Amino acid sequence: MAEKIPVGIQLYSIRTHIENDVPGTLKALAAMGYEAVEFAGYYGLDGTTLAGMLTDAGLKCAGSHTGMDQLEGDALAETVTINRAVGNDRLIIPGADLDALDTTITRMNAIHEQVKAAGMKLGYHNHTKEFEMIDGKTKFDLIMEGTADDFLAQVDIGWAFAAGQDVPALLRQYGNRIETVHVKEFKPDTPQAVVGEGTVDWPSVMSIMENELSVHCYVVEQEQYEVGPMESAQACIDNIRKMGR
Repeated sequence: MAEKIPVGIQLYSIRTHIENDVPGTLKALAAMGYEAVEFAGYYGLDGTTLAGMLTDAGLKCAGSHTGMDQLEGDALAETVTINRAVGNDRLIIPGADLDALDTTITRMNAIHEQVKAAGMKLGYHNHTKEFEMIDGKTKFDLIMEGTADDFLAQVDIGWAFAAGQDVPALLRQYGNRIETVHVKEFKPDTPQAVVGEGTVDWPSVMSIMENELSVHCYVVEQEQYEVGPMESAQACIDNIRKMGR
């Protein structure tokens, strides 16, 4: 197997918990075995403060989910400042207006140029609507075709399976644009399944990412839970470790 890929977590997964104690929660995640985090907001804290908390916890930043409104106009400078401080150069748009797709892609390209000029990378994260078809192509395909080759594709594996996609083929198709993936479970009868307890053939999918792609980080995301968010975060990484990752 190729070099081990670090395991991180999208902090949206524990959104109701971390807002009460950011430094304590980061340390708890590190104690579980997570090596990195992906931000989805900054809890009203500046980049220097967040960087210190990450250092104290022994965590790295694998990326930041950042809405397009935070990547345009005067907001962009603040976004760049915070992310530079935490050592992150990967800004991922977590969703966008897919009904006005041409306009959205134009905005993405304009943002991409500014983000690149600041020494950072821009990408897009899928849910299920990105796999709706337009003239024989998915909206996700059209976003990738309409943006530069260095515009990143962050594939959310659970959502892609939920949309009925051939996920191995999707990963291979955009492999040169994938640096991080969302490791999310898919189970048809419940959105609450933790990683390793659904229908995704994780060893097979992970083998593709480890041997055919250049994935920098597995980013766990759990949006709903049967138990609490921290308990789910623990179960996800425990199951990933049982897979030998």
